[in-house]
Amino acid sequence: MNQRRFCSLALALGLMAGVGSLALSARAQETAQPDPNLVVAKLNGEDITRQDVVDSAQNLPPEIQANLDQLFPQLLDRLVFLKLVAGQGRADGLAEDPEVKELMRQYEDNAIREIFFQRAIMAKVTDEAIKARYDEEVKNFPEEREVRASHILVKTEEEAQAIIEQLKGGGDFAAIAKEKSTDTASGKNGGDLNWFTKEIMVPEFADAAFAMKKGEVSQSPVKSQFGFHIIKLDDERMKAPPSFEQRRDDIRVQLTEELRQQVAKDLKDKAQLEIIDPSGGAKAAQ
Repeated sequence: MNQRRFCSLALALGLMAGVGSLALSARAQETAQPDPNLVVAKLNGEDITRQDVVDSAQNLPPEIQANLDQLFPQLLDRLVFLKLVAGQGRADGLAEDPEVKELMRQYEDNAIREIFFQRAIMAKVTDEAIKARYDEEVKNFPEEREVRASHILVKTEEEAQAIIEQLKGGGDFAAIAKEKSTDTASGKNGGDLNWFTKEIMVPEFADAAFAMKKGEVSQSPVKSQFGFHIIKLDDERMKAPPSFEQRRDDIRVQLTEELRQQVAKDLKDKAQLEIIDPSGGAKAAQ
């Protein structure tokens, strides 16, 4: 296996944009999956199976893993190269090298931590546990009123009072909001502010809006730090809890962290731990 072939492999595996453009044909997608135990090569008498090649690609970018069949010849070349290098290193006695042993110890620790984490924590964060926490949240969800309101915002009290008189005379709230409101974001939607709870808005606006009934328009201007508002209460309801789909991922993270902290506490409680210098010598060096 010459150097040019390895360079071609590196190029094939390195050009992510090109790899990402590969697509499986419909015919290829319909075929059965190849036997993972199929022997695809023999290297110095050792069998290399399809699964060996697939496993060797696990840490490669997703673009490559998504196109294993198209890139299989290059991936096989890569695995052969890796095995040849490792074999030569063993022949040179590197298996007993202190640096290699330290790296192996680190790899072993990482693998043990990962498997321990999966078994002690992740296996307990089940769909049932997530749903149970969600149901508990819904049960304790506070009842809170929310309203949907529209407003017209102007700079002066005189402008606001004139608009109120115009509305009393039959003026169309949405049309006036589009024409005169200085809050252009809501103005283009007829003044619509969508649904909100009381704490979302500035106090003066919130107090006025939440004191109104559905369909009412404020009879006097409401002053705030932004100017003078004419408010129309479009609708009201009790705020609904977020859906299970909205909360599922957050609850999963929450449960995972709670279990992680509990596992850490349990392990520390059983250990003989003495923290000698939490600063790592930084304070002594000052």
